[in-house]
Amino acid sequence: MNEGRADSAQHGAAPRPVLVTRPAGRGEELCTRLREAGIEAVQHPLIRLVPASEEELAAARGHLLSGACTHLVVTSRTAAEALGPLEVPEGVEVVAVGGGTAESLRELGITPGLVAGGSGAALVEAMPPAPEGASVLFPTSSAAARTVPDGLRAKGYRVREVAVYRPVPVEPPPAVAVGMVTGAYGALVLTSSMIAGRAAAHGVHESTPIITLGAPTSAAVRAAGLTVAREAAEPTTDALVRAVAEVLDAPPP
Repeated sequence: MNEGRADSAQHGAAPRPVLVTRPAGRGEELCTRLREAGIEAVQHPLIRLVPASEEELAAARGHLLSGACTHLVVTSRTAAEALGPLEVPEGVEVVAVGGGTAESLRELGITPGLVAGGSGAALVEAMPPAPEGASVLFPTSSAAARTVPDGLRAKGYRVREVAVYRPVPVEPPPAVAVGMVTGAYGALVLTSSMIAGRAAAHGVHESTPIITLGAPTSAAVRAAGLTVAREAAEPTTDALVRAVAEVLDAPPP
């Protein structure tokens, strides 16, 4: 979908490339879209995503297919893909955290009945108080924030959390690590709290503006003592491209 894309005209493309730190398989579209907008971009992941064992994934699918839950709540593309194509039992409402996750579910043949505003907090807000007997299957990351499960429990849902993948740190190439601390990059894109923590641990030069995806990532950046130059207006690739373009087009302080 092209609606809302950043203008493809040349944006004050910095002489230094933008560093995209998303895991392998997750940052390629963003890099492509940045280049289409005239912004040089390179990808070097700071984490990789490891799926749970097939036995654990089969158990999660079995719980869903058994009719033991009334809701399937999915908050990431990775969680959707870990479940794989399956036929959700009739009567189970599928809830997606935002449009990107919803699209990933549809590609797997799963139709979400509710698409929230793109954050865990928005998802909890969008869910009504739990009707009697409401039970949620929540496939998630082993490092996920507590916003969704705790928020849904506070609304009366029984929540079964299943870690369907885990993030594992990745050491960037030495030249990338050095470049991060010496200002070799025109901007740094961070898309999760764990990635933000990894970047902070390596060090980020004060001249490098940081663009984030979502409030939890921004909070992690600030907690690490770094500054957020721009938070994307919504958790989408479109919004990230616009945020990077806006930062690079801004005059220096």
